[in-house]
Amino acid sequence: MAARRILFICVGNTCRSIMAEAICRHLGDGLEVFSAGLAPTGRVTRETIEALQRLGYPAGGLRSKSLDDVPLRELDTIVSLIGPAAVSWLPRDLPAHRVIWNVPDPYGEDLETFDRTARRIERLVVDLLVAIGHE
Repeated sequence: MAARRILFICVGNTCRSIMAEAICRHLGDGLEVFSAGLAPTGRVTRETIEALQRLGYPAGGLRSKSLDDVPLRELDTIVSLIGPAAVSWLPRDLPAHRVIWNVPDPYGEDLETFDRTARRIERLVVDLLVAIGHE
């Protein structure tokens, strides 16, 4: 059965997991997509929004959230964008499948770095959608 609810996690829920959420929402029609940060900053960077828009993804309504804002027990797939560290913060008994990505944080970098990061996340999301049978 294809995954229906996906969570993307990074540290601040300011750049990477927000990008993944927006891209997956757009490409994963019918999926419920969430993002959260281990220590959310409470804001989404302007560069994140601009990088998404340059790739043609809607960026309206995106906001920085914590794990407390997500229905953890109802998830099918959890994707860490910061390696295995993020999943170690989750309850061990969660039934969701865990996926580990290592995507460098573009925070504080130039717009070109944000664009590269968004394109890399886009490729990873496409691969994830294929892997879960949601093409």
